Formats: sequence, structure tokens, C-alpha cells
Amino acid sequence: MTPTIAVQYLEYYSPKQHTPEAVRQRLQAAFDRLPISLVLLGWNTPRPLVDVCAEITAQRQARLFLWHPLLTSDGVFFPLPEWRTIGLNGEIVAGFHSEPDFTFVCPNRPAVREVALQRLSTVLRGSPFQGVFLDRIRFPSPAAAPDTQLTCFCEACRQAAMEEGLDLDAVQLFLTGRLVQPGGYRSLAESLLTPRHALSEADLLASFLDFRQRSISRIVHEAAAIVTSQGMAVGLDCFTPRLVRMVGQDLTALNATCEWIKIMTYTHTLAPAGMPFELLGLASWLTSRFHISRLQILHCMAKASGLPLPASLSVLRSTGLPPEAISAEIQLGRSLGVSRLFVGAALVDLPGINAVSAEQHTADLTACRTAAADGIVLSWDLWHISPERLEQVATIL
Repeated sequence: MTPTIAVQYLEYYSPKQHTPEAVRQRLQAAFDRLPISLVLLGWNTPRPLVDVCAEITAQRQARLFLWHPLLTSDGVFFPLPEWRTIGLNGEIVAGFHSEPDFTFVCPNRPAVREVALQRLSTVLRGSPFQGVFLDRIRFPSPAAAPDTQLTCFCEACRQAAMEEGLDLDAVQLFLTGRLVQPGGYRSLAESLLTPRHALSEADLLASFLDFRQRSISRIVHEAAAIVTSQGMAVGLDCFTPRLVRMVGQDLTALNATCEWIKIMTYTHTLAPAGMPFELLGLASWLTSRFHISRLQILHCMAKASGLPLPASLSVLRSTGLPPEAISAEIQLGRSLGVSRLFVGAALVDLPGINAVSAEQHTADLTACRTAAADGIVLSWDLWHISPERLEQVATIL
């Protein structure tokens, strides 16, 4: 079966680059090369460009989705600083490079829920979209420093957790106590990578991670209800299955809210949500706080996650994970109940962030096809994907 092909388009708007004619030509050229079924259009795209994309997708019998970040800034909506998440040490967790669109707010804060959902309702009003692709539906990743960046411990979370019978003061004491014990850092890191069923039911960390997942699922359910009330479909952007628990995503619960889920199985990407980026962040934290060899750290992470990691951290950084990791993640996503599973294919060429050879792309796309992914999402912006890469996709899929 040929997988559905989707493209993410116009993540950031540049008036000099993104003229209506340029936007039209780039999208038409992609349609000429590939049987695209879904166009996921970036937030805050000016209405004239939205109309251009709507016209083309309609002509090509495809669907146009709004690509919408839910729990971060979208460039127009700027959450208040006091809405940000609170880490294990009681401090506000800063966003990646302090970028607003990677600075997360807490879904348990009533003001966050109200404003985020109202914002979604507003942007959909009178729009030509057939669906919404919900992004940034998670807590910030704690991988770079779980002892400070594991969230959230704000007052709203404390109240919400208490209503579910979970005491976050006890969770904090449990985790900080674990970190002063021999091997405590290693134990915490392994727990973040370990599937739910492998953790002790009595472990307060497991209970806390469950609570976080329920918190994300609740707000996504509310957002999805707004979308579907407008007669639109829902797609979700999620971490790769082995890492979803670390950021509060429950693929089983989220599957019930949407038509399809895209997993960010970016096996070569050194940026947030990229598998090497997240794993290397966790490895660096362990190296700085728990004095064992890098080889031992790699072995611990491979054992806890079940991922086919390369022979060394340097290879993980330079080459990424093998295509077998993609196959394994698709299988895990299926086992977690994802009905329609799409895989993100990071085809942009960004030195130092996502530099992948043609041979690696071929192997990765072949793994997606062989493992029977329902769809491939060309990421993370069609505007920056070369014609040669699109031709390569056409020959493989």
C-alpha cells in the first residue's frame, strides 16, 4: 500500500520570500512531483497565501490543514511568563534558546486552557481549512537536565494532582531523594526512557509521569473537540514513541482524539524532538553528574529504551540512528494503539542540525515503506526541501 504523503509548508512567513506567486509555484512543483494528499500550512500565514494554498489543494483534490502550536507562542499569541512550567527545583523552565515558540506553558493552569482554546477557536473562524495539525502538545523535554527541567510543579498542577490522589510535594521529595543516592541520576534517566509497563506501580515517578500524560491528553481532547465541532479533522504532532513519556504524551489516549498521528522519528536531527538531540542531551547530563564512561551511558540508554543505538555517542551525533530504529518506532506506535500512523521525514538540509546524505534518506524512507507506515510527512518545511529530495521521495514511495 502506498503511504499517504503530507507536507508541512510555510512554518515562518517572510514577506520578501513568500510572495503569492512564489508560494504557488513551490507548492505546484511539489504536487507535480508527488501525489500529495495533505498540506499542513504554518500558523500566521497571511490570508492571501492561505487562499493560494487552498486553491491549489482543492484543484489537486488534497486537503489543507492549519499547522497550529497549542502550548507555546505562535508569534501573535504570547503567553504570560507566569504561565510557564515549573521544574523539579521549583524554578521556571526556560524555552530552548529562549525562543517563544519553544517555551512551553502548563496545560493545568486555567488561564492557559482558556486562552489557548479561545485562540484556536479564533483562528479557525471563517477559515478554508479542512483540518488542524496540532503541534507543541506536550511538556518541555527534560532530557538536557531532568533534575531541573522535569515539569510541572506549579500550584495548578499541585491542585490537579491532589484531585487525582497524587501529592506533588511527595513526588518532589521522592525524586530529590533519589538523586542523592548512588546511581540515582542513572535511575532517573532510565525511568524516563522506560515504557510504562516496565516501571513499578508503586514508583512515585511512574505516577507523576502518568499524571502528566493525562494532563496533556485532557487539553488535546478539548482542542480536538473545538476542531471537530467545525467539521474539521485533527492530526497530531508527537514525539517518537520511545520518548513520548518523557514529554507527557500518551499515544493510546491521544489516538482517540484524532484522525492520524505523526511521530517525530527524526533519526538524524540535532534539534528539539530529534532523537539524537534528545538522547545526547540525556547522555551529557549523565556524564556531568554521574561519573561512568560514555560507553556505559550508551549501554544504559539502549537497554532502557530498547532502541538500536550506534556503537558510540560520537557516531550518534555524526550519523544518527540506523533505519532499523524507524521500523522499531513504527511497530511500537502500532502496539500503543495508533490507528493511522504517519512518520516525519526530515528532508531539509541544515548543516549542524539536519545534514543527511541521499543514501541515508533512501534507507530511512525505505524503512518507512517496509514497516507499512500509513503516511509520510515531509518535514519540516516544504519551502526548504530541494527538488532533488522530492524526486528521491517519488522514486522510493
